[in-house]
Amino acid sequence: MSILAQENDYWNNLNANNFEIPLILIGGTTRLYYLINDIHEDLARFIATGRTDKKGTEGTKTFTVFPEEREQLLISHWTKLGFIITHHSQNIDYMHKRVTVTYLKVQNPATGISISLLPWFMLPDRPFPVFIYIYAIWHYNRTGKKSLSQSAAAASKLFGVKVLHKSTVSRSIKALENIINTSQVNRPLAVDKPELPSNEELTKLIPEILSNTSSIESLEERYQGMVKHLPPPITSPGSVPHALSGIPHKYSKVIKDKEAPIGKPRDTRRRPPRPRDSKSKHVQRLPEFVSFAQLEQTRKDFIEICRCLVFDAAVSYHRFLV
Repeated sequence: MSILAQENDYWNNLNANNFEIPLILIGGTTRLYYLINDIHEDLARFIATGRTDKKGTEGTKTFTVFPEEREQLLISHWTKLGFIITHHSQNIDYMHKRVTVTYLKVQNPATGISISLLPWFMLPDRPFPVFIYIYAIWHYNRTGKKSLSQSAAAASKLFGVKVLHKSTVSRSIKALENIINTSQVNRPLAVDKPELPSNEELTKLIPEILSNTSSIESLEERYQGMVKHLPPPITSPGSVPHALSGIPHKYSKVIKDKEAPIGKPRDTRRRPPRPRDSKSKHVQRLPEFVSFAQLEQTRKDFIEICRCLVFDAAVSYHRFLV
């Protein structure tokens, strides 16, 4: 009872001080994820511009979440407190590059609970940054659900992804719908910058969370079961569009509208179908996109908007967006 009382006192104190923590809980595991906002300058520049000065062949360029000196200080401090620190790596595809991002995982050996310090844009074991999935989902809904293929093509072009299948967009939509329903998201996610703990506060905050959490079940109970894997309820019409309604409509305009032909009226007479070669393959025409400058500005702005959406979901519902 004393351990549970101490744990309750700790979390109640955080709540009383409105300490908003971007901590992700996933039901049925002992692994938590803490989303890092103030990432290494090199990594932040790559996400903002898609460019990097790092040397190495394609696929071997590695970024760390923190600068080396800062990372070593964190490791040294947490190791002295008795926690186990490990490095984990994940590849992501973005702006026609494949890079590796290395992040820290801090574990309390007494409870087995760990916290992975993940940069805000990453999703565990997913090949693309979160804003690519969110853009495709939002674009599909914002354009009247016209075409999953068109929305996948728009996201691919905007963020330099070679292949984003419409099936991936479809699955992501269903995942977001499930999150919205399970977590009872009944408002638009915020698109303004949240107040978050600084990197300096991490030194104290991470050990306190690990030391004052006896089990994942206790956290799930504290957050009213919103992180549990529940059967997906019936989706309310417009739930995803409502949650993403804070995103300005102008960012959906990346594919040029088809212009009506100028000249004589179209010949609408019926004619017999032309014979086709059975071996010929149908070639899908790619859409025509807006200018490079427009794409650049849209990408830059949307990434910042998505950062806000991600942290609102993490702080308010303790969930990844997809």
